[in-house]
Amino acid sequence: MNRRNKLFEIASNRMFSALNAFYIWKIIGQSINIHQEGGEEKANENLEWIINKYPSFFQQTIINSYKTFVCDLAIFFDAGKYESFSLHKLIEIASEKENNLLEIKSQIQEIKKPHGKLISLIIRLRNQDVAHQALNPEQHHIIYKEVEDLFVAVQKILNLLSEYHDRSWTVWDHLEKEMEGDISWIFENLKRGEKQRLKGIE
Repeated sequence: MNRRNKLFEIASNRMFSALNAFYIWKIIGQSINIHQEGGEEKANENLEWIINKYPSFFQQTIINSYKTFVCDLAIFFDAGKYESFSLHKLIEIASEKENNLLEIKSQIQEIKKPHGKLISLIIRLRNQDVAHQALNPEQHHIIYKEVEDLFVAVQKILNLLSEYHDRSWTVWDHLEKEMEGDISWIFENLKRGEKQRLKGIE
């Protein structure tokens, strides 16, 4: 596989991983939030019948999905001076086939501009909480919608560069619904199994 195809394969795989991990983290978090759909009754039911029944598993799942999405999303904004994947490397590859490098960079900067603060935060979280461990890490509040908007921006950038590469276009919109379906199925089966277990004891 040549360098160009390898970089685009890495980009696609890391975006897929980042999105799936983010949705796991988000959906499980929302399942026990009394302000989300279903309200306090649904949140308490999920907490009582699922999360608190398997605390070690779900706590580790939440931690791992958070770390995965932060790490996988952050690599797109790493400096291009190292011999590792970054958007800079993808831009270099696109510019090998096109002479309008300045136009590509300008378009990408416009896409990134509204998300500057969040990009800096994601990189900081990766450096403090994931790749390394700060002794006194700052406390941050992550807003789902802002992260989702950043994902959309990265997708736009990847598709912009893919057009220059091989005229391809990738859509990731289906991932959230698929993950919601998977987690809903897991929750329902865990609840059903726990109720059956208690019924058997009685």
